[in-house]
Amino acid sequence: MIKKDLAKSFGVVLRNRRKAAKMTQEILSERADVDVKMIGRIETFIRNPSLNLADSLANALGVSLSKMISEAEELRWESAAKKGK
Repeated sequence: MIKKDLAKSFGVVLRNRRKAAKMTQEILSERADVDVKMIGRIETFIRNPSLNLADSLANALGVSLSKMISEAEELRWESAAKKGK
């Protein structure tokens, strides 16, 4: 289902941006004021972030939420194209 793939893609974007910024989950959690376990759950597709949480994470990474969502949408469509959907 393509809807669910956006949440997964957001988790991938979050992990990629965090690693590119050379941040641990712990550092990101402190900067975003969120429990470190939640970051792990988002990155492993167990939980979907609320808009407020996603915005806090984006701000902590120094990027706009719209940019992260745009990257997640791109990734979702690339993934769907590879699956032939």
